[in-house]
Amino acid sequence: MANNEGRLTFAVATVVGCAIFLALLNPIQFFHYGLSRTFADTATTTVTVLNTAPLWTVVAQEFPESSTSSPTNAGSNVVWVGTATDSNNDAYYLLICKTSSTPTANSGAAPTCGGGAGFQWAVSSLTSSTVQATSTYTTLVGDAESNVWVAWICDANSSNPSCNATYEQGSGSTASPFIVNHRPSFSSFSNDGPKNPSQFVTWSTNASDTDVLGGNDTVQLYVCKLNDFVAGSCGGGGTYCSSTFSGTDPSCSSTIAIPTQDKDYSSFGFIIDNHSFAASGGSQATNASFTISNVAPTLTSSSISLLNTTGSGDMIFTNPAGQTTGFRVTFTAQDNNSCLASSGANEITSSSINVYRETVTQANCQASSSYNANNCYPAAVGTSTWNYGCTQDGGSCGGAGFDTATWTCTFPLWYLADATDGVNATDTQYFAEKWFTSVRLMDDDIVTSTLVESAQGNEVSTYLAYALNTSAVTYGGLSPGQRNDPLIATTTVTTQGNTGLDTTLYGVAMCTTYPNCPVSTTSTITVGSQKYATSSVGYASSTATALLVNPGATLALHVRKSTLTLSAATGTTYWGLEVTSTITLAGDYTGQDTVIGVKSPAQFWP
Repeated sequence: MANNEGRLTFAVATVVGCAIFLALLNPIQFFHYGLSRTFADTATTTVTVLNTAPLWTVVAQEFPESSTSSPTNAGSNVVWVGTATDSNNDAYYLLICKTSSTPTANSGAAPTCGGGAGFQWAVSSLTSSTVQATSTYTTLVGDAESNVWVAWICDANSSNPSCNATYEQGSGSTASPFIVNHRPSFSSFSNDGPKNPSQFVTWSTNASDTDVLGGNDTVQLYVCKLNDFVAGSCGGGGTYCSSTFSGTDPSCSSTIAIPTQDKDYSSFGFIIDNHSFAASGGSQATNASFTISNVAPTLTSSSISLLNTTGSGDMIFTNPAGQTTGFRVTFTAQDNNSCLASSGANEITSSSINVYRETVTQANCQASSSYNANNCYPAAVGTSTWNYGCTQDGGSCGGAGFDTATWTCTFPLWYLADATDGVNATDTQYFAEKWFTSVRLMDDDIVTSTLVESAQGNEVSTYLAYALNTSAVTYGGLSPGQRNDPLIATTTVTTQGNTGLDTTLYGVAMCTTYPNCPVSTTSTITVGSQKYATSSVGYASSTATALLVNPGATLALHVRKSTLTLSAATGTTYWGLEVTSTITLAGDYTGQDTVIGVKSPAQFWP
């Protein structure tokens, strides 16, 4: 018996051969029982054993799952895996259909879903028996959110292709249906700029998501400084803000840092849903630029210092009858737009100062008409009258990320500016006061700060300076026993500082051989023969004082403090001489008187 494609054949020759053999063994018996009998005919029997369908060994499932908690983003793949075994060792297909209608197996080709190609999600490549098959479907924007699937296994047998009658739909979270997550919509993106540093900028949107399975999808806004949003976050450019997840129209706000330069800034909007699927098109990745406004610069009173030329101590004059230059005002300028402008230049471009005695007050030392060299130096008077200047200290601005820089102004004061040192009214007129300064800043947009007064003042020191305008005291020609009556010679002193003046006077004898005068009553005129007074009184007047030798005596001349820069106060002393009758030597007599200016009591300065 041989098996040939399922057909059994019995050879007659075999039967005949057996009979002959038996006859030879026992001829008598053989012939006795039926040599004369007739043998029966035989029939060949055949059957075709048909191909059997593959069997499930590992049922189909999604890999990875596509569920409400982990949906497949539109445009991404849904993947199914499963394993079948075929008894004839035929290869097989894993077919994923949209319904449970029986599919059609095809000889030498992939099977088709019941209802045709429109009912198919995916089919694997031809896969060897016992090997896992993989089917892949790329989801579309137009796919429904929930999509039923039915898995079949079919071989492609050349004579009788078959599909397993049992379909599978997975189990647990990897079971049918697969879920498609659609992109959120994003139709508008805006902000409420312009804003100042330290204020909030708020970005608003029109955005939503239509997916509802597993709970309505929510949307989240990211606002990036650059167009560099990747994988759910802004890139290296940084993030202005991000919202919480909301059903529709998310918004977020960001505080503008101090400092921030005044200019336009880019801001790019990005929407994702709660499955981190980003919107596409519409307002996604569009730039809603916003403006940071220019703000006025500021400074604090505690940062302002009024300084001597040396940078410390009281303000001291050094130039008689003129201006002492190089006094200083230092301060720290602050600008919330940074100390560095977006142009690369200084944000604060200029500053102005007023300098004044305390009771003059800030309010009354601003207009050019308020200028008074004694007590008020307003910037408004102009540099032709008061030549001050202010500059930002080099290197004091650290760059765009810094909001402060230091400044130094230098200015002159006239010699007659009111002194404020001393402890009482005899020392100076304004001993209870100080000098103060006020500062105003201006930025590159010509926006100014308020006028800020220094928290601390400084003293202007008493400056005693004077000049003797007379180089000779001439008494004229006198005979022995004669005198100047009234006093006729004069000396004049001029105040060149900020005080009133008295004078200390002394002298030496007069003779024809000065400075080597002999001790003689006939050829030397004694010091006391000269008298002085504050007016042209008689030589014998009680107000006429005889001159003394060094250290002499102080004359209460009471020259007033100068109040006009080009017209200094002066004082005159009147002098007279008596040539005693004992003088017998005729000739030109010479001597020397010394005039020393001293500060007068302040009550006599006005």
